[in-house]
Amino acid sequence: MRAYSSVNVIEEYLEKPSNFFGRFLKAFSQNAKVELEIMLPRRMYLKGELIAETVSDKANIVFSTSDLVDLLSEELLEYYSLNPNPLKLNRTFKEISSMSMIQRYYRYSKGDLIPVKIKLLKKDVFKLEMLLADIEEIEDRVDFTVESILEMQYVNYMHDLLTGTKEDSVRQIIKKIS
Repeated sequence: MRAYSSVNVIEEYLEKPSNFFGRFLKAFSQNAKVELEIMLPRRMYLKGELIAETVSDKANIVFSTSDLVDLLSEELLEYYSLNPNPLKLNRTFKEISSMSMIQRYYRYSKGDLIPVKIKLLKKDVFKLEMLLADIEEIEDRVDFTVESILEMQYVNYMHDLLTGTKEDSVRQIIKKIS
């Protein structure tokens, strides 16, 4: 099976531990976090840092860009679990990837991209990998990785903030985590 992310969690889920300790360790590790590296436009990253700072101050907790990406991935996974249509999501991913802002930063390299380390639950990365595997099962190919989906989600979210589509989303984040 092909890798859908740099951490390739699917492969780990396929491993069959031979003893009790191995099974216990596998079950325990599924609730662990894994680190991924995504490339974000410098300006969008800084906007996310401001949002994270606002959330931290208002909710009186530590909130980071990684937490913001985690919330965006949870939103996607919740949508997919309630609407398990990989073809529709693939079309949505293709639409988002063809947005002028995504094209500008990722295809035409008109802006500086910076690497950002994020931590997500291993089980969430597994779900995202399975989503991509579902798309590939039907389409015979998939043009995305977990990292590219997270990048698109992040930039699309920032685009929606800038255009006013999600103007109350920071308040909703604060409300959700408080």
